[in-house]
Amino acid sequence: MMAFVELESGNWINTDSIETIYKMNQSDTRWEVGLSHGEFDHIDKITDADRVRILKTAGFVKIKKENSNAD
Repeated sequence: MMAFVELESGNWINTDSIETIYKMNQSDTRWEVGLSHGEFDHIDKITDADRVRILKTAGFVKIKKENSNAD
């Protein structure tokens, strides 16, 4: 099943094609995403919020349910 995530830039990314997410240096403000379309062949830069959104969609981070206080 393919899952697409909308990035802050407005682009879309398929979580199934992500091979790796990393920072070259801890001081970097953006993450690098290694994508594969058969072979490892592409790197995109994403924000920390994009990284969290990708991990949640892929099931690596539990998504918190918002409480509905309709009192």
